[in-house]
Amino acid sequence: MKIGIYGASTQSGKAFLADFLLKGYNVYGYARSSQRGLEFINEVNKNNGIMLERPDDIIGEKSQFIELKNSKVGNDLEKLIDYSDIIVISHPSHYVEETVTKLKEAGMVEKRIPLVLGCSRTLTPPYIWSILGMDYPVVCFSTLPYSSKSLSPGSVLIKRRKKNLVASLEGEFKDEDIDLIKQIFPQVLYNQIPASTSLGNIGAVFHVAPYVLNYEEIKEYERKGKAYSFYMQGIAEKSDVGKCIEAIDQTRLNIAYYLNLSVFGCSFSPREERWKEIMNKIRKAQLEENIDNIANLKTLKQDYLKEISTAVFSAQHWLDITYDVRRIEGESICSAIRRTPTYQKMSVPQKRYVEEDIPTGLVPLEALAKRFNINHDEITYIIDLYDEKFNVDSRAKGRNLEKFETEFLVKYLTGGLFKHAPI
Repeated sequence: MKIGIYGASTQSGKAFLADFLLKGYNVYGYARSSQRGLEFINEVNKNNGIMLERPDDIIGEKSQFIELKNSKVGNDLEKLIDYSDIIVISHPSHYVEETVTKLKEAGMVEKRIPLVLGCSRTLTPPYIWSILGMDYPVVCFSTLPYSSKSLSPGSVLIKRRKKNLVASLEGEFKDEDIDLIKQIFPQVLYNQIPASTSLGNIGAVFHVAPYVLNYEEIKEYERKGKAYSFYMQGIAEKSDVGKCIEAIDQTRLNIAYYLNLSVFGCSFSPREERWKEIMNKIRKAQLEENIDNIANLKTLKQDYLKEISTAVFSAQHWLDITYDVRRIEGESICSAIRRTPTYQKMSVPQKRYVEEDIPTGLVPLEALAKRFNINHDEITYIIDLYDEKFNVDSRAKGRNLEKFETEFLVKYLTGGLFKHAPI
């Protein structure tokens, strides 16, 4: 089995590379010929491997150097295509159309190599299909599998492997492609309902409003050379920001409710008791089995998670299933963030929070809300405020959905475009 990574020099790309090498897969890690890309290629080739750092409090796994062995890193796109049975795209979503255009020019369509989007965001496959063809096979993760940080050109810190990952299989897949994908990512729950990942875009909920509303404070901290805690200072301590996040979240959930999809946390139908029942079963299974192996544990819990895997759920419910921050009915997002250990650690603001999550998150969510006559006031306010601050037109550059008919979008989101393969 040969895995290609497009964007191997990014922090998520390095995490994928380290994990694949650790599992014994043959990998070709492609990085662009930018300064960062070349530094990564040179450092990994010089050392013949990558340094994987892990936090000291992680049980059962220590930091270690992982050799390349038969794997390679480089900047040859044709080698990436020739080498790969599957290609993981591991850069921010707003670059995807540019990337797939390059992959098409390099001959990927003829080989029909399935794409895995490490960070898919909202309504990415329809834009990919407009380039590669309507049924091209695309795997969309609901969120990146890792919370990671790039420490140097030749190393990566995987702070946390996220729990209970969901991925949607979109397009037409061969049986052997599905088997290959499930072998590489055994801990993932797969479905064929694109809304589960497209409307499950939590980055659009968490990233944009805090960055835009706290922008002056963030820049003031930068001028003073001080670190700004994005989640603690920017959300947990700001009730006005929290209320804006919750309003954006409800627009997302109301779209899913309008489409008659399974939803948890929607104001029209919260379904808190059902959520509690499912999560209690998951936690009971975990305690009773006492399994340390993550992949085996996720497999054990799949029976309980199948219902959640095709659902769209609120930010608070997402924290529960992803970071084990138990859902408290009626709790504000500020309070839930405050209780999340991952966010209690320093997490600094990143410009990609707006550069990626506005054009690939808020813009398509606003466009969907307009089509379905759903309130989107807070989304519109944040986009307008950002455009005014930075003198841009996000709707013109982003995924405004103008090229797609409403009927197509409804069929796409609800899984009605393609024949479902057995998964």
